[in-house]
Amino acid sequence: MNRLSYCMNVHPGETLADLLRNLAGPVRRVRDLWRGQEPLGLGLWLPSKAARAIAEDPGVADEVRAALASQGLFAYTVNAFPIGDFHAESVKREVYRPSWAEVERLDYTRAAAQALAALLPEGERGSLSTVPVSYKSFAEASEPAGAALGELAWELERLEAERGVSLALALEPEPLATLETCAEAAAFLSEHVFAGSGAAALAAAGGPRGERGEAVLRERIGVCVDTCHLACAFEDLEQGLATLAAAGVRVVKAQLSSALELRDPAANEAGWRRLLEFAEPRYLHQTRGRGRAGELIAWEDLDQLDERARACELLRTHFHVPLSWTGDEVLGTTRPELERGLAALAAATDHLEVETYTFSVLPPADRARYHGDVVEMVVAELRWAEAALRERGFTCG
Repeated sequence: MNRLSYCMNVHPGETLADLLRNLAGPVRRVRDLWRGQEPLGLGLWLPSKAARAIAEDPGVADEVRAALASQGLFAYTVNAFPIGDFHAESVKREVYRPSWAEVERLDYTRAAAQALAALLPEGERGSLSTVPVSYKSFAEASEPAGAALGELAWELERLEAERGVSLALALEPEPLATLETCAEAAAFLSEHVFAGSGAAALAAAGGPRGERGEAVLRERIGVCVDTCHLACAFEDLEQGLATLAAAGVRVVKAQLSSALELRDPAANEAGWRRLLEFAEPRYLHQTRGRGRAGELIAWEDLDQLDERARACELLRTHFHVPLSWTGDEVLGTTRPELERGLAALAAATDHLEVETYTFSVLPPADRARYHGDVVEMVVAELRWAEAALRERGFTCG
């Protein structure tokens, strides 16, 4: 059975109090509308303040665990990508800070893992998704990141021995990040984590060397496949999964999401104008176009599109749009890419999470489709995802 839920990063909040308020408010409404009286597994977002509070104080962990139970909820995965301020006025590149080349990323992820371990129901496996090393333009070296991930892998191994819970970390490829594709993720992990500085750091922390050490690293560190991100990289979902499998890389979790897609912008003026309505100041909306000769061209954000974009045959933009919406008469989404590869994705991992964190920055007309209610959007997405999975023979809980 696959776990299917949604990521709480759609709900603003940095502190423990914010987390508890969201659990009792919008999250409980999602559960009631989608699951009724059945328990709802949850994709937590644990910003640094909340993660450390839970990790460092058993009494706080008990409080959160009780709050989850009282609302008919349980945790199974954590989004540990944005450390905090994810709903600030402007996030943009800062979401990649700290990177895995900075010790603050390791410290935060360790706290998030300890928090999840404290909240997991008995017998439940846990997963955490994280930044794809860094952002390409930061030009940071790979060796420090590999070493930090090797150290974290041994932390997760010891955590299982101490608490009896199995956790794994998933690097999440993203447009213009250090790791953009499954192929880049497989290459980085093979060179810098399963071997190289990652393997050396595991051994230095007290872990095994050689084949036993590599087995630990492969079990604890893998990939989070975000289907919006892969579509924006023009990486076929099934081919990406095959690349990871061939390299022996574990798909720890997947995020079900859609990007914006505009065909033939030169001949579709209405679609071009509609696409630009999604430009906004909070998040990066990396855009990649496929030219008439098949070449790929990238822009860091929607407000940077130029005449080269108008000349492309197809544009895809990193803007997470609701799975329940397939576009309109002038602007489409990449949901068909997800639909084609959904069965392969669900076979590769049983941790599935809908992630459309952009509700507050959608154009007004697109929020109005859900009566301005984020809960209504999330429930519509979960119902679509559950039905699509059932059509392919997968059950969700």
